[in-house]
Amino acid sequence: MRRIAFLSPLPPATSGIADYSGELVPALARHCEIDLFTEHAEETDTLLAQSFAVRSLDDFRAADRRRPYSGVVYQIGNGAAHHGAIYRTLLQRPGIVVLHEYMLHHLMRDLALEHGGKAAFVEEMRYCYGGTGLAMAGRLLHANDLPEMWTYPLFERLVDAAQGLIVHSRATRDRVLASRPDTRIVIVPHHLSLHDAAAGGPEVRARLLSQLGIDVEAFVVASFGHLNPAKRLDVSLRAFARFRQSHPQAVYLLVGEVAHAYSELDELLLGELGQGVVTTGRVPLDTLLQHMAHCDVAVNLRHPTGGETSGACLRLLGLGRAVVVTDAGWFSEIPDDCCAKIPLGDAEEETLFALLEALADHEPLRRAMQANAARWAASQHRLEDSASDYAAFIDEVADTAPEAYLAVPPLAPEPTDDVTTPLIAEISRALGDLGFQERDTEIHQALAAALVSLDL
Repeated sequence: MRRIAFLSPLPPATSGIADYSGELVPALARHCEIDLFTEHAEETDTLLAQSFAVRSLDDFRAADRRRPYSGVVYQIGNGAAHHGAIYRTLLQRPGIVVLHEYMLHHLMRDLALEHGGKAAFVEEMRYCYGGTGLAMAGRLLHANDLPEMWTYPLFERLVDAAQGLIVHSRATRDRVLASRPDTRIVIVPHHLSLHDAAAGGPEVRARLLSQLGIDVEAFVVASFGHLNPAKRLDVSLRAFARFRQSHPQAVYLLVGEVAHAYSELDELLLGELGQGVVTTGRVPLDTLLQHMAHCDVAVNLRHPTGGETSGACLRLLGLGRAVVVTDAGWFSEIPDDCCAKIPLGDAEEETLFALLEALADHEPLRRAMQANAARWAASQHRLEDSASDYAAFIDEVADTAPEAYLAVPPLAPEPTDDVTTPLIAEISRALGDLGFQERDTEIHQALAAALVSLDL
């Protein structure tokens, strides 16, 4: 049995990846001997700490030197608070990266500004995207929500440092391979974990709704998770307001913490769009699951998306709920008979309104979607299968011992005494100006032959 180090935020950290890791580790332990490393080891969930060695991230390098691990697994998401120190450790000790989304712009920008200032962020953009990144760096330096950020996700240096990548969706795999086509990468579906807390019949629903002042006969539409502008709540609230005109008993339940920068939501709820809307704020996981289990329709729109797999959406599907999603990213990969998908565009609000009407008025349709969703999630997202796939990939990487990635110009800075690299770069730019593309292999082969003949 291989001995591995597992670096991740862990419960009770307020992070979906912490919950994910807390659920995965006990199942993975059937295949590997695991030591856990996390930012605040002393705060780790008691049950986890009783079963595994849990240490501070600061202790990892010393532990690895004393007795090198045969595999190191890094859990990475788009937030410096939970993943900054883990990312910095990866740069020193390559291992397997679990990339929960390809969008890492906020993580990389915050780390660059913290440790090297503006120049470090500009260099990160240049490393990942060359001259285009250099030109865009100033515009993106202090932006939080510019659409262009999603064009420059800044995952490239992390991928270059990794021995292999685990992702949860084809969307993330395809985006990574578009930038780094030689990446050793495997898809391991995000596991489904529901716990016993989701159980309960009509009496649980009645109690939950009563505590929120909602009539037990209400038709409950709900959205779950971290509430931020990407969740498209402005669209959802407008569609719900129209829906409520024909279904006055309907309630829209918003379960989750509101992002600090999402002040627009308060403004939306203060007006007419706030009618019939109930907010709970962040709730414990067992309460969250109970609310999920007893809503009638869940709305889980998302734009833009950075390839993330929504744990909330997966739980809703596993609980057999009728879910409406945006037809993009991982959400597009859900089978069409398991959820309702809305294309982005001018008809988004109208389509959501029509779907709410159809799902409320045609119970057989809603029941069929719910049954399909529960069956698919239970069969394709088993925790045991995810743990087994992890173990197989860990073995593969350990057995082949991949060589470290060697960055060369234009990724690495050009040597000041090197005249050939700028010459080749100038030739490449000239070809681009003339309209040649990567698929024009004949001209590339002829150019390569000429460069070799000139000893360049």
